Amino acid sequence: LSELTSFIVSYNEITGIIPDGFANLSKLEIVHLHGNRLQGAVPFLSLKGQTKSSFIADCGSPSVFDSPLDCPSCSMCCNSKQECDAKKSKTNFGKWSSVFVASVVFALLLASTGLIQKIFSFGQGVSSTGNECCTIGKDSVYCFFLSNRFTAWALAIGVL
Repeated sequence: LSELTSFIVSYNEITGIIPDGFANLSKLEIVHLHGNRLQGAVPFLSLKGQTKSSFIADCGSPSVFDSPLDCPSCSMCCNSKQECDAKKSKTNFGKWSSVFVASVVFALLLASTGLIQKIFSFGQGVSSTGNECCTIGKDSVYCFFLSNRFTAWALAIGVL
């Protein structure tokens, strides 16, 4: 069985669960399990040269069971009406989360060097007398954010 490349048993009225040892068949290229009465979860399979019809199972809804076959590695899911649809690929959020983290780190670096304060005060023509905190109150949260402290800037950017 270790040399098996195709496993097509569609519409054979097979019942039960798929054994975990199925995942050890590393040379599989095509698996068709649809049209049967299989239950539970299909072990994760990484098929060679996978196309949208490489791995078909009864993982669609409506199902003849309360919950359809759990098949995370299926490329196509069929339902009890024998309608089959290709699974849609999910968005890779890893790329977007990396961009977000990189932009936050960049903003924190700008804040720590005081460049943000220079950018926002450029061309305003307002000179600071240093009395802002006295006017607002030294214990005020506004005084904290008007300061040049790194923690104030990091907290402000973190909230944004």
